[in-house]
Order: sequence, then C-alpha cells, then structure tokens
Amino acid sequence: MRIALSGYYGFDNAGDEALLSAITSTIKKLEPAADFVVFSGHPRKTSSLHGIRAVYYLHPGQILRELFRADLLISGGGSIFQDITSARSLPYYISVVALAKFLGKPVIFYAQGVGPINRSLSKFLMRLVGNRVDLITLRDHDSAVYLERLGVSRPPMIITS
Repeated sequence: MRIALSGYYGFDNAGDEALLSAITSTIKKLEPAADFVVFSGHPRKTSSLHGIRAVYYLHPGQILRELFRADLLISGGGSIFQDITSARSLPYYISVVALAKFLGKPVIFYAQGVGPINRSLSKFLMRLVGNRVDLITLRDHDSAVYLERLGVSRPPMIITS
C-alpha cells in the first residue's frame, strides 16, 4: 500500500515530526509493506530523520505524481486547518486533499485540531472538501463542534483525546 502524507513536515516543528513518526510506525505495525511518501518543506531532512521518501511540498509535478501513485492520502495532524498563521496555509492543504479526491483516492484527516478559520474562502473550502473526505479523526471535541458549525457533516468524525 502506498500512502502519501501531507502536513507541516520538514519545518523543525517537534510536535509535527513526532506525529509523523507515530503515524508511520503505527501503520507499519499494521501493514509492514506500507510505502510512504511525505510532502515536506525540506525533503532531505525528512528522509534522513524518518527514513522514508519525501518530496518538496510546493512542487506541483511531484505532488501530482505521488498522489497518482498513492492508494491513500493522510492529511495531518496538528493544526493545519486554520488561517491565523497565514491566508495561504489552509487553501494549500485543502488543495492537496481536493487533488487526491479528484484522482479518486481515499483521504483521512488524521489527528486534526481545527480552527480558528476566519476567512470566508477558507470556510468555504473547508466545508466543500471536508464533506468529501473518507474519515476524520480529531484531537479534541472543540474541533468537531467547529467543523459542524462550518457545515462539515458527512464523513465519520472520531475524537481521539
């Protein structure tokens, strides 16, 4: 199984790097033949640290190629679905998810903390794409309430905390 991972990886954030390690090690226990590719801000660093393949997160050709090859996209975790730190962040992460869904790939939002989302475009994108993913796991109840208020209601939501 080929699994693509999209998140805030390769930027020296200890929490996100720990989460990436946890995701890949847990999946490897369940599916030893799993093959991962990470969309990373610093692919060499990510590959060296985690021992898995990584491509540059802003290279459209590489992202498209890897999503085309993937059997699954895992988006997360952390707090990537917010628009406080940047107006571009949420649209970027949602665009990766939308591309995967366009290619017919299943998508999981994994261990997400959602919000705050203030911009109208960000709210629209979150609702549009969030209702099309296959599974959402959230790190807290507030994130579930937030998504419901935005109009995300279709995929199963599991609170992991």
